Amino acid sequence: MDNLDPLFAPGAVAVIGASPDPEKIRGRLVAALKGGGDARPVYPVNPAYCEIQGLRAFDAIGDIARPVDLALIAIPADKVAGALEECAEAGVKSAVIYSSGFAESGGAAVERQACIREIAETRGLLVCGPNSVGFLNETVGINASFSPSATIDADGRGGGRRTAIVSQSGGLGFALYNRGVRRGLRFSHVISSGNEAHLGALDYTEYLLEADEVGAIILLLEQIRGGERFLDIAERAAELCKPLIVAKFGRSEAARRSALSHTGSMTGAEFAYDAVFRYAGVIRAEDQDELLDIAAAVASCPLPKGRNVGIVTISGGVGVWLADACERRGLAVPELGGACQQDLRGFIPDYGGVSNPVDITAQALELGGNIRAIERLYVEPGIDSLAAVAFTAEPGTVAVEKDALAELQKRGEKPLLYCSYAVPHEQALAHLAEAEVPCYTSVQGCARALQALADFADHLNLRASDTLPEAIETLPLPAGASVLTEHNAEPYLAALGIPMPEARLVQTAAEAVAAAAALGGHVALKAQSPDLTHKTDAGGVVLAVVGEVNVRRAFEQVEVLARDGVLVQKMAPKGVEMIAGVVRDDTFGPLVMVGFGGIEAEILADTAWAPAPFGETRAEELIRSLRALARLDGSGRTRPADIAALSRLLTRLSLFAAENRERIQELDLNPVVLYEEGAGLIALDALIVTRNSEGD
Repeated sequence: MDNLDPLFAPGAVAVIGASPDPEKIRGRLVAALKGGGDARPVYPVNPAYCEIQGLRAFDAIGDIARPVDLALIAIPADKVAGALEECAEAGVKSAVIYSSGFAESGGAAVERQACIREIAETRGLLVCGPNSVGFLNETVGINASFSPSATIDADGRGGGRRTAIVSQSGGLGFALYNRGVRRGLRFSHVISSGNEAHLGALDYTEYLLEADEVGAIILLLEQIRGGERFLDIAERAAELCKPLIVAKFGRSEAARRSALSHTGSMTGAEFAYDAVFRYAGVIRAEDQDELLDIAAAVASCPLPKGRNVGIVTISGGVGVWLADACERRGLAVPELGGACQQDLRGFIPDYGGVSNPVDITAQALELGGNIRAIERLYVEPGIDSLAAVAFTAEPGTVAVEKDALAELQKRGEKPLLYCSYAVPHEQALAHLAEAEVPCYTSVQGCARALQALADFADHLNLRASDTLPEAIETLPLPAGASVLTEHNAEPYLAALGIPMPEARLVQTAAEAVAAAAALGGHVALKAQSPDLTHKTDAGGVVLAVVGEVNVRRAFEQVEVLARDGVLVQKMAPKGVEMIAGVVRDDTFGPLVMVGFGGIEAEILADTAWAPAPFGETRAEELIRSLRALARLDGSGRTRPADIAALSRLLTRLSLFAAENRERIQELDLNPVVLYEEGAGLIALDALIVTRNSEGD
């Protein structure tokens, strides 16, 4: 990883194309740097002026004759490459390019952007942009953005962990910063990555993770360039317990339409990103408020030890509303133990509630009941997180409680969140911010934040418990693009220890009759052809065939579709039909899928995905995330299925996919029949699609 301090924590800064007019972008940059609060040298560069905004102006970057770490470049696009060369000659270490007119414009402008990359790489420059809005670094007091939302908080550079923002979308990052500051959130950095000709969002994220001041990172992404690197960065974020909160936009379903197998037809960019984010513990948000709701919690609260939430409220209705929202998000609001309820009865009237939510009533509030209830639930062993529902339209109650709230937050044993059912008074917000207690103005936002904390804690626990098994012997897939039908795919599955029914490949009806007899007389006949990837839909499969006449009739039906012969396969006992498979995503590599399968696999669309490879603990978690889990775990009307066997199959598929990551395109096992606990499974059909790789 490059050290990006010369870019984001520079000494002297030059502004190439500087203007005396602070209303223009080129002039706003100078004004922003001057207003940063630090005594950082600023050198305007523009041959048209002797002085700009009270600062001496220079004709060229080479005329400054002093060390310059960072150049801000705001000149016409066709002049940028020359300016970069001059910066390199002058010993400048980094640059931000604000100019537009590069790859986003198409045509010759694409080459212009490629030239920037070449200069940056050959000359050793750190380059942000082009088409960037710039950056803000609160921790060292530098504002290198022309966004009107970007301001340095001179009084807010104290200790504590903050939130950083990295945005691929123009001014959205600074707009989010503006909204967050109004909510009392504290930020470390805001970075607009622009077109990413040289450095990109992943470079910035990698750098920010190592900053002590950063506690969480918001990523506003249009695309991820380098999926495997993203997974490595997410792994590092988990190691440091610094959550990544992502809004991903620009989604596409184009990959879904071109897939061959059942597995492939249920994939697409959306599935890939969801799978990777879930696997990596990345928290996904859908809008600006959700991003900030989550960031407020993860940057200031400890992680919970479980998913049990305690709610203290002065409004019974809002408390129940919040409880409903929590339970819909997979959290629990359990009844409090008898001793805890008895303690609460010591200061809560009989008409209040002490079971959970704890309704202290307005009468108890006047006697300090709110903080007393919070403190009691804080030490209750069966409660992992706390939410206090309060009326904060006036600051009095919070002012009285802020010191006690701050003490609880300093203990760092459980998350504590406030949920105001009125618009908070500015002073109340200030008190809560001082106590480092995040405040929410909607029950959904508060519940989502509690869920994010619990989900990230669960991810860390799962990550710690999931280990890859010892390497297994796998057969390398053939070079080049090809389709391996069931008969040709079977050896690869056998090497993985994945069982399939006994079968024989035949070319004539007589051979089919003989094969059926040898296999016990109860068989399926399947056409084998690389052109026939959905055999059942095309009429290429006949099941439960018994007797010579029926075998011949079935052979005649499927033989017309069979380019590589007909597979006569022993019928397997019935069980729960699942689907398992692999799809290679262009960004993240091979993804493994499990779901409920058979001929209705695409209709049910009850699937879960994860990038390869992974261990059996994560495989089981993947299975247990399916909506219809009751069909497998015995909680419905069926006996428990052999989830352990399915977990082993998924793990082995993931190892096989990782080993063949450059050659595998798709792998489809549908159906996989899962039997009762301890009885194993069997794959009844298989398809493997390979691809041309760079080494072929």
